[in-house]
Amino acid sequence: MDYVFSKKSKNITTRVALAGLIIFVLGIIFDGNDYSSLVADDGHNYGFSQRIWVALLSNGIFFFFISLSVLFFIALQYAAEVSWSVVFKRVYESMLSALPLMAAIIFIIIVIGQFGGHHIYHWQHYDMSLEEGMSGYDHLLDHKSFFFNPLFYYPVLLLFMGAFVLYSWYYRKQSLLEDQEGGTRIHFKNFAMSALFLVIFGYGSSVIAWQLIMSVDAHWFSTLFGWYVFAGMWLEGMVYALMLIIYLKGKGLLKEAKGGHIHDMGKWVFALSFLWTYMFFCQFMLIWYADIPEEVTYFQARINDYSVIYWIIFFVNFAIPMLFLMDADAKKKKGLLVMVGCIIFFFHWLDVFIMISPGAMKTEAGVGFIEIGSFLLFLGVFTYIVLRSLASRPLLVKNHPYLEEGKHIHHH
Repeated sequence: MDYVFSKKSKNITTRVALAGLIIFVLGIIFDGNDYSSLVADDGHNYGFSQRIWVALLSNGIFFFFISLSVLFFIALQYAAEVSWSVVFKRVYESMLSALPLMAAIIFIIIVIGQFGGHHIYHWQHYDMSLEEGMSGYDHLLDHKSFFFNPLFYYPVLLLFMGAFVLYSWYYRKQSLLEDQEGGTRIHFKNFAMSALFLVIFGYGSSVIAWQLIMSVDAHWFSTLFGWYVFAGMWLEGMVYALMLIIYLKGKGLLKEAKGGHIHDMGKWVFALSFLWTYMFFCQFMLIWYADIPEEVTYFQARINDYSVIYWIIFFVNFAIPMLFLMDADAKKKKGLLVMVGCIIFFFHWLDVFIMISPGAMKTEAGVGFIEIGSFLLFLGVFTYIVLRSLASRPLLVKNHPYLEEGKHIHHH
C-alpha cells in the first residue's frame, strides 16, 4: 500500500507554514523597534534586519543539513551493502527532494550579503587589498584571504552544493529505474557511485561547514568543527527520518518494517547523540584547556552572553537520549521515540542557531517570534515537499537485491 498525501496532511503542513509566516511577520512588526538602532561603530548592522537574515540562514542550513545527511546515509548503505534499511529507502529518498530548495535559499542569502544586504559574514566587507600597517588591516582575515576570495569561495560552494544536488537527483532516478529493470546492474552501479560520493562528501561536508557556519566567526578556527557539524547533521537527519517512519506506521503503512527495523533506527539516534556529545566535549575541552586567544573567543561569546542556552543545548542533547533510550526495549516504543525525537530535533535546531547567531548578532541574539516563526515556516514547507515526494512513487522499492533479506531481520 502506497502513501497518499491526503487533504488533511496538506492542510496541516500548510497551516504550520502559514502559522510560522504569521509569527515571523508579527516578530518583524513588534520586535523590530527594539533592534532598529543597533548599528555598531564599524557600520555593521547587528540589529533588526540582521536578525531576520540570521533566522532565515539558520533555518536554511538546518534543513539543508537534514537532506544532506540522508543523502550521505543512502550512499553509506550502498557502500556497506546492508539490507535492514532497504524497506525505508523511499522514506530517505523523499527527504532528498527538498535539498535543491534549501541549497538555493542558502546561496541566495550569502550572495545578498556579498552586495551589502546584510553583515552576517564580516569577511564579505573586508578589503582584501589592505596590507600590514594600513588602517583597517586585519591579520587573520588577510591570512585567510585566499579562502574568502569570491573567486575561490563561490565556485567551491557551488561545486559541492551542485554535486550534492546532482547526487540527490541521481539516487531518486536510479531507484525508480531499478523498480522497472530489476537485476543487479543498477545496484552495483550505485555501489560504485556511492563510494565516489563518500569521498566527495568527506571533503565537501567539512568545507561547507567552514563556509556556511565557521566563517561567521571569521577570526575563529577549529579543526574539529567539520566533524562536530557532521555529527549534528547526521543525527538531525536520522531523527526526522524516524519521525516520518513512525508517522507512516501510524497510518498502517510500511508493514514490512517490523519492531527490529524501528529498533535499528532508534539505535542510530542513540548512537549519534553520543557521537555529537563526544565531538562537543572534545572540541570544547581541547580549545578551552589550551586557552589560545584566537580559539577561545568562539566559546567566550557563547558562554559569556548565552550561557543558559549554550549549556542547556549540551545537557539536553546528551542527557535525554541517554536517560530514555539506553534500554533496548525503549528503542522500539514509538511514543517514547517521538517524544525524545521532538526534543532532540528542537534542541539541535537551537544548536545550529547558537553556532551562527552570536557571531552575526554579537550580544543581541535571542529566540523570539522571528526565530520560532521562521522555524515553523521552514518546517512546514520542508515537510510538505517531503510528503508530496513520498506520495509520488511507490512506498516500497521493487527488485532491490537485498529487499527480501531486509524484510526478515531479527533481533535477539
